[in-house]
Amino acid sequence: MAAPPKRNGRAMDVDAESNRAERASLSNAEIADRLASLAQLLSTQNENPYKVKAYRRAAARIRTFAESLDEMVREEADLTRFAGIGEGIAAAIREIVTTGALGKLDKLREQATPAVAGISAYPRLDPKRVMRIYKKLRIASVDELKAQLENGTIQQVFGARMAQHIQQGLTETHALLLYHADDLRDAIEAFLVGPCGAARAEAAGDYRRRVEVIDELVFVVETGDFARVIARMQRYGGRTPILSSGADSAFFALSSGIGLRLQRGDKNNWGIHMVACTGSKAHLRKLTTVSGPLRSLTGEAFPTEAAFYRKFELAYIEPELREGRDEVRQAGAGQLPKLVALDDIRGDLHAHTTSSDGSHSIEAMAAAARKRGYEYVGISDHSQSLKIARGVAVEDLWAQIRFIDKLNGRLHGFRILKSSEVDILADGSLDYPDDLLKELDYTVCSIHLRFGLGREAQTERILRAMDNRYFNILGHPIGRLLLKRPGYDIDIDRVVDHARANGCFFEINSSPDRLDLSAENARRAAEAGVMIAVSTDSHSTGEFGLIRCGLDQARRAGLEKSAILNCLPWPQLQRLLRR
Repeated sequence: MAAPPKRNGRAMDVDAESNRAERASLSNAEIADRLASLAQLLSTQNENPYKVKAYRRAAARIRTFAESLDEMVREEADLTRFAGIGEGIAAAIREIVTTGALGKLDKLREQATPAVAGISAYPRLDPKRVMRIYKKLRIASVDELKAQLENGTIQQVFGARMAQHIQQGLTETHALLLYHADDLRDAIEAFLVGPCGAARAEAAGDYRRRVEVIDELVFVVETGDFARVIARMQRYGGRTPILSSGADSAFFALSSGIGLRLQRGDKNNWGIHMVACTGSKAHLRKLTTVSGPLRSLTGEAFPTEAAFYRKFELAYIEPELREGRDEVRQAGAGQLPKLVALDDIRGDLHAHTTSSDGSHSIEAMAAAARKRGYEYVGISDHSQSLKIARGVAVEDLWAQIRFIDKLNGRLHGFRILKSSEVDILADGSLDYPDDLLKELDYTVCSIHLRFGLGREAQTERILRAMDNRYFNILGHPIGRLLLKRPGYDIDIDRVVDHARANGCFFEINSSPDRLDLSAENARRAAEAGVMIAVSTDSHSTGEFGLIRCGLDQARRAGLEKSAILNCLPWPQLQRLLRR
């Protein structure tokens, strides 16, 4: 009788190996859920916050992987080659795959109260927030939490931000920030033209229009064997369930929580499929008044979108504009805007340094901006009242002003602008005295505290701030964090009108989880003649590249470079900023 197989000099446990072989392979989503749950329970144990963040980030990253972690573990691959997966997290992944469980997670669940243990099944819920609700409303289960959300009690008692957090945390499928969808798009495209064997794959839908939050990715796929593509796509990330399919389309549930739709196309009709799969429903309704039903045209030769538009005597409509506003009429009349582009940007007007909560010095931030080809960069550290961000004291800002003046004296062809992100206090006053504000080249004025003021009070707060002659740019105007908090409520029309009357400006904050102004509000401001700064709010040298996210938003708003403050050379911009 043959001896059992050996590893490390010892007979393997054949029964254990057999059980493991029989167990269904785990998808990346299932592995990520366990890591996220562990992070959630660790956060209730006063664990090192960096460790908690590491598990959360690893879970989020794993959801975008095309490769199956289950297969990699079984093949004894090195998981630490992936960014964000160190030895500890790699060991946890191996344990999940080989045993089907995670001992540390199970132990924490056993130790937790029934209420906390129940929350752990929803890893995107913040346990501390939920326990506040439980205590206040005298409830103790997720079912009761859902009921209090649905009847409006949570919003009434705790506010819209808390209600939004609970809604997001309890929803099984969730949206992705556009910024995170970029990596996912790349991975899926590579999988479609690699393991799936497609000749070509191109993203369309909301993603191509650069909508800030994505709940579905759409790809047009060229292939001679669509059934083969569908079959292989189900192996993406270990396992990706198919929800529906037909001869030319299929829909999958991705482990990231969003949907994936595939539409088959070929060389002859590629253009019309890209048009049909990119435009919003409102855009397509308006387009068909010119072209007729798109389905009736699929037999015609439209190898490119440009060919489609030429057929119907329309100028090419940029994807970001295909929202169903006035773009179809403008395309027919030759009146489409020439959208702002990255090459139009001359500088960044919102950057932080180690003087407040930034990671790099003034000199380093200036060098990074200059390396990008910019003509100027504005140093806008937080003002004195924002203690959590190490706001700059009055005497320290005076010193910073003198220091920047000395640096500028040694620079040629580049300028460091003296600014500050000045807090708008609850009464509408600014966080520095006027004699200090006067010495700055301009100000970025923002709200960071007292979000709970009502619509009228919050609006009046901003209007009073704009009455100060040293107010220039309204920073991240409604204070939103996408998928986290809705921001404060203001009368945007009144604020736009007041800005125009007082010579003030708005900011599109390029931080991917802000993108504030929204495209709608940016369009509203621009139509009123209020110019907009597209700035990054960079806290490190590496964040200057996020300007592309703000430009996506500006392009969705239909903005040309003439509407953007930082497309101007400094002498012209300087004149505009003087009030």
